[in-house]
Amino acid sequence: MKIRRDVASIPARSAKETWRVITELVTGTGTIDRGQLDAAASIMESLIADEHPAKVPIVFKGAGPRVVIYCLYNEDAMEAGLDVDPLKDNPTAGDWRATAPSEDEDTDWMNKTLKDRAPRITVHDVNQPPEEEEGGKAPQAGADFEIDWGALAKS
Repeated sequence: MKIRRDVASIPARSAKETWRVITELVTGTGTIDRGQLDAAASIMESLIADEHPAKVPIVFKGAGPRVVIYCLYNEDAMEAGLDVDPLKDNPTAGDWRATAPSEDEDTDWMNKTLKDRAPRITVHDVNQPPEEEEGGKAPQAGADFEIDWGALAKS
């Protein structure tokens, strides 16, 4: 299960303010390693300013459902207003991870920087799904698969 939140960004709020709102949204009682969210701020603000979270979300996986956060820009941001519905669960309690989209040419240096500053957070190419923690690629939407219809007839 996943929960989606849309956060108004530029021009309704700056990239820095947007990351602060996201940080407040995903933290609460029981949050582990909040300092990593603060340590990742400059990179996350850069991604937000590049408007990548408009089409590919920032994702938090941890306690409770997966949380996907999209940022709204331009007229959409102005129309949405500054309110964001709070979460019922705290996705940063316990063992959590976050991924965010970036330009392909920036992923290596950003991940190296994040590994030192905020190892719970990684970035991935905005045009590719993030790697899952099990080591495989995440399935792409609409990915081909095969159904063995004969197996259904045997039941």
